[in-house]
Amino acid sequence: MTESLRQFREGFLDLLLDFLWREWTALGVAGQDRRPVSHAVDPEALFLFTCVLGRHDQRLFDEMLDWLALNGGFLSIQRLRNLIRSGEPFGGPVVPAVADWMARREHSVRWRSLVGKPKQTGGNAPLFLLPDGRPLPVTGGREPVFLSHGLERNAVVLRGLSGTFPADAPSCLFLRLRALFGVGARADALAYLVLHGGGHPRGIARELCYSQKAVHDVLADLACSGAVHSARAGRERTYRVSAAALPFLAGSAPPAGWVNWPAFLSMVGTAWEKVEELRRAALDPAMESAELTLALGPVLRRLVGMSGAPPLQPVETLDGIALADALKEALRKLAA
Repeated sequence: MTESLRQFREGFLDLLLDFLWREWTALGVAGQDRRPVSHAVDPEALFLFTCVLGRHDQRLFDEMLDWLALNGGFLSIQRLRNLIRSGEPFGGPVVPAVADWMARREHSVRWRSLVGKPKQTGGNAPLFLLPDGRPLPVTGGREPVFLSHGLERNAVVLRGLSGTFPADAPSCLFLRLRALFGVGARADALAYLVLHGGGHPRGIARELCYSQKAVHDVLADLACSGAVHSARAGRERTYRVSAAALPFLAGSAPPAGWVNWPAFLSMVGTAWEKVEELRRAALDPAMESAELTLALGPVLRRLVGMSGAPPLQPVETLDGIALADALKEALRKLAA
């Protein structure tokens, strides 16, 4: 790996872990970063992305488990399944292990659909990694649940310092509405309407990763309440939150506009995966740049058309490490 890519990787990892700490702290995790988060955190996208990048910070990963032990009932298992099937944020082999750990802790079947089949014969892999990518040595006994999924880590010890999510915070819009209306498409469709200003069932279903029928049905019901207005626009029926209901739904400090976090974090994950692949490949600088361009060009072009995407340089003017830097800068802007 060239020096420029090595320096980029170090800075990129620091930025990603800082982003994850800030997001989880905004949801109630015990963290030191108290900078306000003005956007609505997507809990499922955050969970899946942490299952990938959280492997580079054991304290962050275990604080996520601590939060899940208290607030995990507000995560949508159906949406997690839909996101995993869609191929957006990829949690990889860590998701089944965490789901199994949660299922056993809760003594419920809620998480079982994410557990999958038991690991067959074969070697185990370390769960946690050092910043340079080497395995973090495991001391003491192995956590049996994770070991059954082929992942070696020490025993999980929760500190119990996470709190319930701060309902008034802009970052907790999804969680607050789920507490009010139940976990599922109803609460999430309302969150979308608050953030986006309006939409039609097909587009909302695509952005949230629910079935179009589920979104259509809940919006039709909500329109009967008077809190959501509907109108025919061409072949589509559009919906928006009424002016009277908006302050109640949005809260005292309305969050920033809609961002498709699952799609965006999938792009960031693709970039990280490519950087890690190049770290292991040790190619010459020209080949390294060509590989980055080939992998990240389509990612940046997709980002240009994403809901809530920040302004970007024309993708055609960028190549190699400059494409990775553009994605890194987009994360900084969206996470503000």
